[in-house]
Amino acid sequence: MTTPRLDLDLVFGLTVAEDMTGYMDFARRAVELGYRRLWFPETYRLDPVSFAGWAAASFPGHPLGIGPVPAVLRTGPQLAMIAATLAGMGSTDLEAIVGASSRAMTEGWHNRGFLSVAAMESLLDAVHAACSGERTAIDAGRFRTSGFTNGLGPVHLPVGMASFGPKMLRLAGRRADRVALNMVSPKAVPAFLAEIDEGARAAGRPRPPVSIWAHLCLDPDEAAFDAGRRFVSGYVRVSGYDRNFAAQGFGAVVDAARAAPSTRDVRALIPDELLVEALGFGSLADIAARLDAYRELGVDVALVPNTSTDPGGVRTLAAIASLGG
Repeated sequence: MTTPRLDLDLVFGLTVAEDMTGYMDFARRAVELGYRRLWFPETYRLDPVSFAGWAAASFPGHPLGIGPVPAVLRTGPQLAMIAATLAGMGSTDLEAIVGASSRAMTEGWHNRGFLSVAAMESLLDAVHAACSGERTAIDAGRFRTSGFTNGLGPVHLPVGMASFGPKMLRLAGRRADRVALNMVSPKAVPAFLAEIDEGARAAGRPRPPVSIWAHLCLDPDEAAFDAGRRFVSGYVRVSGYDRNFAAQGFGAVVDAARAAPSTRDVRALIPDELLVEALGFGSLADIAARLDAYRELGVDVALVPNTSTDPGGVRTLAAIASLGG
């Protein structure tokens, strides 16, 4: 069993590696350095469930996370079976995070409908019912489920939400086991926490844990900034993310991006300041100050390392681990 030594999670983002050998090396490095929970998001590259199976068997007992995954691609019974299977393979501390995702992914790639707030709550109900080990009997809602019994028995699976919209954040405050906020600077966090807190108060419970997906880049050069602009250009005009970037002082960039004819044109609109402010590009001292600011706000951090000029994140992971935490 591995024992994390740091208070930082690690996200296996798109730039981590070009092949599975690279992803496995990255995981071994992260565990050796003492990073806490390893998060496997759903992208067009890494399949999170398959990789989580390898990680569960390779690092028994190390905290793992599946997500964020588009909620429309998973049902309650599916998530329950995934959790039970991984538990049998060595995962004793597993979480999942679901989100609405973008229409490009849900409708374009997978031909699935967009997710409403009511549908998200329906999925949370279905997951809890399916994980209970009892026969499911939910006959209403988008994720209704009837007659399913988890064959490997009851399983514990905290389910969080990746959200930005006020209604989703209030739902997360009421129902989610964790809330993930992506690309949010420390100064923008309190406004989002207030919306989560509103939902939590309505449910008479404390705020669930909040994790910031921090896309940190150590000592960026021009190539790193170019890679950052390519990355952000895919998000800046996506519903939810547009609100996030506007809240951080980049409303003019969002407005211009909405009117831009192509992603290439959007890329040209992204200023370096946005990558510094919203993602966390900077020196090790800048990164240390940013991490401390998040801690003072009472939120967790999930590091998404920019490895465009640091293949495999070798230097980045070691440098940030040296800060302790």
